[in-house]
Amino acid sequence: MAGAVGGVLAIAALLLLCAVPILLSVRRRAVDDVVTLGSAEGTRGLAIHPERGHRSLPVLAWAFAIGMLAVGVGSVRSAPYAGAVFLAVGAFFVYLSWARTTGRAGDGTLTLTAEGIHQLWAGSDVFVPWDDVRGLVTTPKEFIVETRHPVRHRRTLPLLGGRRKIFQADAISLPHAFLPSLPYQEMIELYATIPESRHELATGEPVERARRLLREDRVRRAA
Repeated sequence: MAGAVGGVLAIAALLLLCAVPILLSVRRRAVDDVVTLGSAEGTRGLAIHPERGHRSLPVLAWAFAIGMLAVGVGSVRSAPYAGAVFLAVGAFFVYLSWARTTGRAGDGTLTLTAEGIHQLWAGSDVFVPWDDVRGLVTTPKEFIVETRHPVRHRRTLPLLGGRRKIFQADAISLPHAFLPSLPYQEMIELYATIPESRHELATGEPVERARRLLREDRVRRAA
């Protein structure tokens, strides 16, 4: 009886660990956290981070993964099949947490540097030089950057990841489902067509400009 109660409590704790990240993920981050100075391949630039998510989510992800493994180990003798399922799921989440912690997975942050556009998302690292950009098509979930030459595409996550919805010789997909609403079309056109303006990406000027646009957008939506 005590073992059954302990198992129910353990599963309830895991469900709680599942529910908390979901609730935290819908919380919008502060504007100063969403647009910052960042870097890609050692070059400073404008970093545009996904709006959703909480700083504690990586810790909760590790707690969930370790909790799944603990339940699996505890259930192996009494319920071998259930224990095996918990161990498999726990191992999978440990792998995902490791990939996120080491930066191999990427969260979709878009970094604009003087050299070009960078994005690491779902184990797929993409770099598009400004001089190769010939157009940008914006859809509800992605930017489709049209290029003059094949885009450098590097897989950073073993076993999983590395796939892009649109990846061909003259176009690459940059998902933006959770990125803040900024005038990306105008930004890409500016830096792709006016090389003299690219140096400002290493300064705080475009960061403050983007933050101002986000604040105005949020005030407009709240009204």
